[in-house]
Amino acid sequence: MKRYWAFSICATTLLACFALANCGGDSNGAAPLDGASSAMSGIVVLNSNYSETSVSILDRDGNLVKDGCLYSGTGTPGLALALSGDVVLPTQVPMGGAVAIIDRDKNNNALTWLDPVTCTPLGQMSVGTGFYSNPHDVVTLSASKVYVTRNNANGAATPTPDDFDDGNDLLIVDPTQLKITGRIDLKPFAPEGVLPGADRALLVDGKVYVSLNAISSDFSTYATGRILIVDPVADQVVGAIDLPGAKNCGAMTYLPTDKKLLIACTGAYSDGPQQAVTSAVVAIDLGVSPAVVMTQVAAASVGGLPFTNTTVAALDSHTVFGVTLGSSSSLPPDRLWSLPLDGSLPAQVYESTESFALSAVLADPERRRVLVVDGTMVTPASLRFFDFAAGTFTAGKTVKTNPSRSLPPRALAFY
Repeated sequence: MKRYWAFSICATTLLACFALANCGGDSNGAAPLDGASSAMSGIVVLNSNYSETSVSILDRDGNLVKDGCLYSGTGTPGLALALSGDVVLPTQVPMGGAVAIIDRDKNNNALTWLDPVTCTPLGQMSVGTGFYSNPHDVVTLSASKVYVTRNNANGAATPTPDDFDDGNDLLIVDPTQLKITGRIDLKPFAPEGVLPGADRALLVDGKVYVSLNAISSDFSTYATGRILIVDPVADQVVGAIDLPGAKNCGAMTYLPTDKKLLIACTGAYSDGPQQAVTSAVVAIDLGVSPAVVMTQVAAASVGGLPFTNTTVAALDSHTVFGVTLGSSSSLPPDRLWSLPLDGSLPAQVYESTESFALSAVLADPERRRVLVVDGTMVTPASLRFFDFAAGTFTAGKTVKTNPSRSLPPRALAFY
């Protein structure tokens, strides 16, 4: 059995942060996603040039509260690992509690919980269990239970009933003890001929929805996109929703009023010039049983460039946001689109100056506002605000999220 390591600066403080957080979600059963609630304190931003990372804290209006809240270039007392340059944030961050920073670097495979108010790391643990597990998301179910999506398989695994070495799963973790307590094997629920590639996950109405990249081990074959439905009480997969015509699906968000689950699919990289054919933003109606795919916004409707599967956001069912990937030459660059679900034509909201820059979008329905990171490497990088009123987008403020080191913003979330 492979052993994992864990370090807690103050287990009591970590427990308190989870106990105070909105772990159970709102009245619709989902923790706040793009929709900011009155319990929301501010915005956490990960800034990175892919070799170093700095965490910034902003208030809800985008004013910089703390630059360099946690920085990978200097050792933090008590932490076993400094942050790498390959970090992401959970799809759902519990309001009022600790923020989990997901370090996907092959040498780290770690979760670091951060108090965004004091900028104090509260605990850190590996979820690698002896191999490169590539964690992609964290779903907080309670103060003592989270799910971690592990995207990779362990090719050298010799699993036994009491270990967690296999990967391709939902790892079950008690964050108050920084301890792995179980796993849900997802391989039996992947489409035939591919591995699951568990990517993003979120809690909605008492069920956890997990998006699968659904790729073969040699990356030559992509299956139809699939969403798994998990019962977090029984820790069992209880259903699946296929996404016909869409492949390599990842980022999700949820509209509780309309009971719509939205998923971004970037298409099969192995298809080369035809990648965009299987790229789409898909809407699933969770208000019926069984849930059904209600519509898709195809990449063909936005110029034939694939959507990134790293982000999707929405103000409402009429105003969904997706990002198309630019070319390696940045001609064209990344573009942010407003995507109606009723078949109307999409509208371009913003165009960056580079490709691989618009990696995260966040929507604030209460204030009818959209935030997008513009993580350019050459021109000044910013967090950009767009206001939406009467059907018109107006460019608002831009914020330098890491003035001390000028690292580009890559990920953001309300906390």
